[in-house]
Amino acid sequence: MTRSSPVPVRLRGLAGNLCRSAIVMGLFGFIQTSPAEAASQKHPSRHHHSAQHSSTTPVELKAQPGTELDRQARSLNADLLDDAARHNETPIVLTGTAKLAPKQKNMILFVQLQSYRLCGSAGCTTSIYRRNGNKWDTLLDSVNGSIRIARQRHNGLADIIIDGNDRWVFDGQKYEDTLNSP
Repeated sequence: MTRSSPVPVRLRGLAGNLCRSAIVMGLFGFIQTSPAEAASQKHPSRHHHSAQHSSTTPVELKAQPGTELDRQARSLNADLLDDAARHNETPIVLTGTAKLAPKQKNMILFVQLQSYRLCGSAGCTTSIYRRNGNKWDTLLDSVNGSIRIARQRHNGLADIIIDGNDRWVFDGQKYEDTLNSP
């Protein structure tokens, strides 16, 4: 009989140690799961977060080149687009619309410009406009993060939720942040 190599013995010892470590880590919640597994697990903080999202509707922004929405968005942001062109950039223009009141008559336009110069570490900014006759009023200028429409309203228009927890309310003319300034 020949003596076996010490490598398998070391590997078996290493495998046993790894297995014990995984069990301990699993018991204390240190093991991360895949996104699919994480989505199927129930966590109190996630449940609360998803409950918050159940009463809101996401604003869908997409590129719509050649459409009337795209033309309006480019017109409203001509100064930013001109500046980007001077720096040899062609921003992507994303647009979307949303209903902010039950009997809304005027169009609400969401516009996001994406380019190296126009986006920063916090992401790209989005502005919100409302059609007022032949002109557009700026309701909210340059916010970063995902945008959701809440069911709760102030002064006739739905509250806006930025990045899941920053609530903006309509004051009759424009949206105001509800977070206290430091």
